[in-house]
Amino acid sequence: METKKSLRTFFILLIIWFVTITTVIIGSIVYDRYQASEYSDTAVPYVEKIIPIVSTWEPKAIRELMVPEVSAEISEDKFAQTMALFSKLGALQSMEEPQFEDVDTGGKTVIGMQTILEYKIDAKYENGEALLNIKLLSRDGVFELYSFNVGSEVLLD
Repeated sequence: METKKSLRTFFILLIIWFVTITTVIIGSIVYDRYQASEYSDTAVPYVEKIIPIVSTWEPKAIRELMVPEVSAEISEDKFAQTMALFSKLGALQSMEEPQFEDVDTGGKTVIGMQTILEYKIDAKYENGEALLNIKLLSRDGVFELYSFNVGSEVLLD
């Protein structure tokens, strides 16, 4: 009789554990989708608009998109060298739809507490494929380029 009671308790605890884990996973997925949808109507079109400009690898054009306080932190020479490296990719051929990665509301930045959105974009360039990581600063409902990163095997040569 005692064994039956122990087994029953074990299975009840196992079911509670399973339900809890499932609830946490589903809750995090729903929350991520909620965060993404909150900005998708405005941020995704902005990202799609700036990727072709960023993909020119022209330092002056890119700096015009960037948050002025962040742009001021990057030396002209270092930025030009980085863009020269990225230019090995060649011209932008196509890009996938930007995928929401994260939002940091109230995040500490070089300009104080701000909302930073992060998107990843798969893109095809003249000389190969690349993964772009774009961070946007949302300031009073207007987006500015906070930072970007480019990852590609083409850049390893």
